[in-house]
Amino acid sequence: MLPTLIDFIIVVLLIGTLVYAYLLDRRVRTLMLALREMEPMVGAFSSAVDQSARSIEDLRELSVTPRRAEPPLQRRRGAAPADEPRPTQKTTAASPDPKGPVRGQTSVPGKSDLVRTFFDITKERQK
Repeated sequence: MLPTLIDFIIVVLLIGTLVYAYLLDRRVRTLMLALREMEPMVGAFSSAVDQSARSIEDLRELSVTPRRAEPPLQRRRGAAPADEPRPTQKTTAASPDPKGPVRGQTSVPGKSDLVRTFFDITKERQK
């Protein structure tokens, strides 16, 4: 009688495992369908993030490197500017480094490539 009780418990556990695997498989398939639908949107978002990062770097470069602008009207006429602030060369320790990392920000190079690789891998696994 003892071996049949153990056999019955093993059969019940196997059936439970098969049911759980079936439910998990359905959820994974649903997730993969959602990911396929989101692929163009995620790719566009990743490209937009890369473009905004490039724009921020360009703006930082413009703010750090002085550019030659046309002199104001007062200077062309020969008048001395009275209210223009003079640029100073000294920097204080309290001023933030314009190219330094932002607190809480993680730099991930090649985000677009990372996203494309993710979707390529998921496509290969489904084949």
